[in-house]
Formats: sequence, structure tokens, C-alpha cells
Amino acid sequence: MHQPGCRRHRLGGGRLVGCVISRKELSFVFRIALITGAFVLGDEGAARAEPAAESAPPVKPPEVIEENRPPYPSEALIDRPSGDVAVTATVGPAGDVNGVELTHGIVPALDRAALNAATRWRFRPAERDGVPVASRVQLLFHFEPPPTIAAQPSAGTPSTPAVPSAPRQIAPVEPSASQPAEPSAIDVTVRGRREAASHGASDFEITVGHLAVIANQKPSDILQLAPGIFIANEGGAGHADQVFLRGFDAEQGQAIEFTVNGVPINEVDNTDGHGYADTHFIIPEVVKNLRVIEGPFSPHQGDFAEAGSADYQLGVVDRRLEISASYGSFKTRRTLALWAPENEREGTFAAAQLFQSDGFGTNRASTNASAMAEYEGEIGTHGLWRILGTAYGTHFQTAGVVRADDVASGRVSFYGSEDPNQGGDAQRYTLSLDLQNPSDMGVLAQQVFLTWRTLRIDEDFTGFLLDNQTFGQTYHPQRGDMIEQDYTAFTAGGRGSDKLVGRLLGRPQSIEVGYYARYDHTTPEIQRLRYGTQIPYAIDENLTTDIVNLALYAEVDLRPTRWLTLRGGVRQEYFDYNVLNQCATAGEFVQNAPLNQTCAPFDNSGPRLPTQRSTATALATEPKITALAQLSQPLTLTASYGIGVQSLDAIYITQNERAPFATITAAEAGMIFHEAYIPVDLSARAVGFYTHVDRDLIFNPLLGRLTQSTGTTRDGALISVRATGQWFDELASATYAHATYDQDGTLVPYVPSVIARSDSTVFGPLGRWRLRGHRFTGTAGFAVNFVGPRALPFSQTAASTLDLDASVSIRWSFLRIGLLAQNLTNARYPLSEFFYASNFNSRSEPTLAPTEHFTAAPPFSLLATVSILLDAESQR
Repeated sequence: MHQPGCRRHRLGGGRLVGCVISRKELSFVFRIALITGAFVLGDEGAARAEPAAESAPPVKPPEVIEENRPPYPSEALIDRPSGDVAVTATVGPAGDVNGVELTHGIVPALDRAALNAATRWRFRPAERDGVPVASRVQLLFHFEPPPTIAAQPSAGTPSTPAVPSAPRQIAPVEPSASQPAEPSAIDVTVRGRREAASHGASDFEITVGHLAVIANQKPSDILQLAPGIFIANEGGAGHADQVFLRGFDAEQGQAIEFTVNGVPINEVDNTDGHGYADTHFIIPEVVKNLRVIEGPFSPHQGDFAEAGSADYQLGVVDRRLEISASYGSFKTRRTLALWAPENEREGTFAAAQLFQSDGFGTNRASTNASAMAEYEGEIGTHGLWRILGTAYGTHFQTAGVVRADDVASGRVSFYGSEDPNQGGDAQRYTLSLDLQNPSDMGVLAQQVFLTWRTLRIDEDFTGFLLDNQTFGQTYHPQRGDMIEQDYTAFTAGGRGSDKLVGRLLGRPQSIEVGYYARYDHTTPEIQRLRYGTQIPYAIDENLTTDIVNLALYAEVDLRPTRWLTLRGGVRQEYFDYNVLNQCATAGEFVQNAPLNQTCAPFDNSGPRLPTQRSTATALATEPKITALAQLSQPLTLTASYGIGVQSLDAIYITQNERAPFATITAAEAGMIFHEAYIPVDLSARAVGFYTHVDRDLIFNPLLGRLTQSTGTTRDGALISVRATGQWFDELASATYAHATYDQDGTLVPYVPSVIARSDSTVFGPLGRWRLRGHRFTGTAGFAVNFVGPRALPFSQTAASTLDLDASVSIRWSFLRIGLLAQNLTNARYPLSEFFYASNFNSRSEPTLAPTEHFTAAPPFSLLATVSILLDAESQR
């Protein structure tokens, strides 16, 4: 039946039907030319060419397995042409595109982008009598200049991706007998999520793609694909990772705003650090993209975005059922079950993983379980909604730090532990619901989320250094300096925005207004434990907090000329603190009592209660602006300036405090290069940056947590390059950062001066070999991670480190076998280094002289994985 608004097309022997959306409706949203075929946008957004039931074709036409959508070429932004580019692709018997030719072009820039994208499509080949044969497929790519709403986000460019049609005409290379039968008429529904606008050269959107072969073991592996990021961990497999980002020691994420599909991960007032962000609950196989903004340059960024922000964007491109089992060194075992239904959108999936390992060395065993499920559905004419649920639990042991001189003397092994009682456990549960509803006026977005979290960590940084000394006197036998950190939190919140679009001066302009609201109820507590017994003997901290964070923002996207874009706005942040200190007198000196007496019931002035309440509010204004200048065809110059704020730990809140913030002022200038050299897509960035923080947080080993310090300044530069082709993917970056204290110009400790990384993968069919009609395909990856010298306290320096990893996988039909090797050279090197005083009873007379401490990096390890995959390729 012919539908209103639909047009019939007759190409060769086939009749094809597609619904055409009016230009008015698509003026500032997205316009997708989707004529027919198998490009999957969703259940109703799939356009499939199916033969009529009454006329079975002698040849089975090819089917799309993997498609590629080119971004709008930067070189075309000056004249901003739009329209359809038609490309004829020759599909070989193996399903690869062996050749492309231009059928209908617009301008050279768009033509080149379409031809390059077509070379990276993959198909289930056409068949005659069950035998694969070559065929020709016509693809149609529609280009519309930004801003727009894209069906899926682009991979790391500020431009809007063109959306291709599925095959429009299928013709085997052999003559007439192989023409497919006439397909039935279908309707096409256009739906998509808003593409995030770029905020300069330090705004990276990284598509994982084939790099997953080397970066799919942990979420932190994916995070390290972003330039300037180095990951360490001194707390064990269930402890949040220590993150370094271009001059910042973000510790357990305290200086980086972490989100997953926009849901906040950072935890307020966590005892291990305000802003603690544990990403271990994320299953790597369901991460599609990673967006990292290095610096506080977007009005969407909020609390904790001191060094920047990182958003894990979920989705499964290859629709499949996967069951994987891994086994490797140190009795490491991992089981994964992933279900991504074929006829659903990329945002619909369910996954669960179980992990267990004895760990390398002493006291490093861990177990964890994680589950993530998401459903993405349709709302209205063009809108989408999705609901996400996650559950996670872990129990882990921790080796902790060891003294370098104890290792040198043989008292403790390199992979040993000074205190084998360290460890912890954690749980996390999250539920979120969000929607995006585009219209001819713009985009309306809304999200709500709930999280419940509990955490316990036992750590010992100083041994017996502190407990037995009180004003030069000893009141008791040594009990030990292990601290137990307990934390429980409930988080509820939401965010929403409305983006309005229109035309002014003959060019598209937009304005977006939005809000963010978050409420946290937390109960952080820190106790001192008797050595070897886990019995608490003193309370260092015991709080109950209620914190509200509200924010309003406005962002404009102005295009005063064809070559200049101004993007920025202002964010207004409000905090309300209500802190009940349930042990306010703990630690006060009471005559004839030890220093750490728990919640002393009296002092020299008489009886008193141990509780004390403090309330405070704070308001901050954060302007941000980015300019992007398209001065030449493949080159964009950018400059950004922004002010951000970071809330402080509730332990530092005093009554009626007006501004409990650290203020961040940042600026950068850089360039973005992007060009499609058929068949290679090349992008590169270079950035120089400056950041100033008026009061920073620095790790204090005597307390086992971050404490306030004076202001700091960071400056440096980075370069990043990514090149992708039909059979390879290369991502490389190098960052230099110089971080100093404002007070005396000394180097900020623990911060690497240079971080460089390269991730390389090659992939494709392994010759023409076939077994039982199925070909073999392979993927190999190699990663190099270099970390330069790191400043330590007392003018000490940590040495540079180099780590090499490699991975390979081979697939046949439904079976895939992979092998991952880490630390190929089996180098012994510290992952984290510290310099302070401790006493682990390793000498007859304890000393207060600072010395080197470290946590060991993992030695050489192997992990083998066997996977069963039921997808389109397994049926080829």
C-alpha cells in the first residue's frame, strides 16, 4: 500500500519505496535518506529488501554486516553543500568491498568521504545455489552540514556524520539471471540521539571498534585510549583506579567527572576521597564510545570536572549472543554472557560477567560479579527512550605499599605485602531512565537516576608509626595504623535540557538551556584497627551528610560567519551541606587519656556531647567559551577558556561557610586535522594547555587519603593521531605536563611529566582459507605505554616505565579464540610510588626519616579466551 509522504523508486528490476521527510521538519534536526535495504536503525527503523513471497529469487542477495557512516567533511564547512552521494560497491565472495565507483556526486569533498566510507562496509555475500558469488550494491549517503541530530554519534570529530542508506540496488556480477525479485514496499522511521557538539581540540570521542582486542579487559583499559591518561592502582582489584590526566593526580577519580550514559559515578564524601569513582562495574564489551573532555570547557560539565570529564557511552554494534570463558595466569577466570537481540537498537542489550583471580604475589586475590541491562525504545515520531540497570559486587585483598629498603634487604618480596590483612568489599546498584525527543524546533532531553553504594576498605600505609606516640609519651602498646574506611551512600537525581534551533544570518544557530539536580545521603566512617585482629580501637571520622547539588546552564552555538563557530555559555552551581559529625570530640586531648580516645565524653571544661552539626551553602558561576575556526579545508583551529569548581569533602565544612570550593581556571589553544585519504581516514590534534587551581587536593599517606594543599598551576601540550583503514586501526598520543605549587614553585608530587601511548590493531580475513564453507578472520593488537619521570616529595624522582602488551584472536563461524599477553618483557617496576616515613617493625629502632614506598606492577601474564558467537557472521 502506498503511504502518504512516501515515494516509489524503480531501479533495474527492483521497485523500492522510502518515506521522505520534509525539509522543514529536518532543517535543524537530522535528515536521513534511507531508501531500502538492511541498514538497522531499530525495530521499525530497519529498512530491509526482502523478495516477494510469491517469487523466490534464484540468487540470495547480500546482507549488511557492518556499515560505516562518514562525518561531514571539515573541508566542506566553508560552502556547506548538502545532498545525496551515490556509490556503487563491488562485494566479493568473501563479503568484503573490493572496489567502489562514484555513481552520482555533489562536490569532491563529499564524494571522497562517501567513497572512503563505502570501502569499509562488510556484507554476508550474495549466494547462488548456496555458493557465495560477487555482486554489486548501490549505497546512498546523505550529507547535511552541522549542527544536526545524528542517528549515532560520530567518532571523534566535531562534524555531523552523513547517514547512508542501506543497499539500494543489488546486481550480481554475473548477468541477468541473478537479478533479485521485486521487494515489498516498506516505510522508514527516522530516529536518533543528539550528537554532542565539540568543545575544542581537547574534546575526544573515541570509538572503541577493533581496539577492543587490546583494550577490553577493564573499563580503565578503554579510558587509557584517551590522550594523557595513565592508570595505576595501589588498593587492589576492587579498589578504584588511580588516574593521572595531563598534570593532575586525580587519585581515585576525585578530579575527573565520571559518568556512564550520563549517570554520575563519582561519590561525594567517600572516606577514600571526595569524588571516588569506581568504574569496575562497567562491562567493557558493552562500551561503544568513550567521550573525554580534558579541561572544564563545556557547560554540561559539573562537580569534579577539575581535570576534565569522561563519559562511557553504552551500546553494542555487533548484534549477537556471546558466551565467553577466559582462563589465565594466577588462576584468573572470567565468564561473560552478552545478549544483543538482532532486531533491536544498539542501545538494547543484557550482559553479565563473573571474575575470580588469585592475583600475582601476596594478598591479591579478588572476586567480582557485574550485570548490566539496557533497553532502548521509541517514543513519539522521532524520539527514543532507554532504561538502564546495573548491579555489582566485589570482595578483594590488597597487598598495599611496601618499603623499597625492605625489598632490597629481602625481608619482603617485590610482590609481597607489609600487612596481609588489607582488603575490602563493595556493592553498587543503579537504575536510570532517559529520553531524547527531537522535533522541528530542537531537542528535548530528560534523565533520572538512582544509585545505592556501599564500600569498605582496610589499608595500612604507615605500619606502627603513629599509634604509640602522643605528645612524646607512650600510653599503650603498639596497636597498628591500619584504617578501616566504611561508606554507604544513596544518590537520587536528574538532568534535563531543551535545545532550540533556528536560522539567523542565513546560517544555523542554536541555544540550549538545562538543569542538573543531585541529592546524596552518606555515612562515611574511618576507624583504627588493632594489628592482625581487625578490632577497632579508635574513630577518626564518623559523619552523616545530606548534600544537594543544583545547577542551571545555558549554552549557545553561534555561527557568525561560514568559517567561525562560537560555542559556550555559563553554568550556575549551588551546593547545600548538612553535616552531622557524630564524633566531634574524637582526637581531642583529654588529661590522662590517649590522643585517639573515641568520642571523648568530657574535656577540661566539663561534660559535652560528641555530636556537632554544620550547615553551609555555596554558589558559583562558571563561564565557558570555545571558538572553532575553519581556516583551511582539513584544518580547524580551536581556542577554549573555562572556569570550573569542585566541591570539598564534608569533613572540611564549617558552620555558615560561603564558598567550600576549589576553583579551576583553564585555557587552551589547538588544532584539529581530519582528512579522508581513500582508503585511509586520518585525524590528528595538537593542543597547548594551562590550568590553575586555587586550592588542590594532595594524597597524605599519614591519613591514607587526600588532604587540602595550596594552589597549583599546570601547563603543557599534547598531540594525538588516529589512522583507520580497511585492515588496520592506529591510535597514538603523547602528553607533556608541568605541575607546580604556586607557593614555592616545587613540583606537584606523583604527577608524570610525560605520558605516551600507542594502540595498534590489524584485522581481516586470513587468506582464502575456508572450513565447511566458513572463512577465518583474525585480529591482532599491540600496545605501548610509556610513563616519564614522576616527582616525589622531598625532591625525589620516580624512574620512567615502559609497558608492552599484545593480543591476537582468530574467528571461524561461531567460534572465536583469543590470547592476551601483558607486560611482555616481564619488567619489574613500580606502578605507584610514594616517599614518606613509616614503621613496619623491619628494624630494631624505628626512624622518622622518609623513604621510598611502592606498589608493584603486574608481571608477565597470559589470558586465553574462548567465545561462542551467534550472529550474522556465524551464519555466513
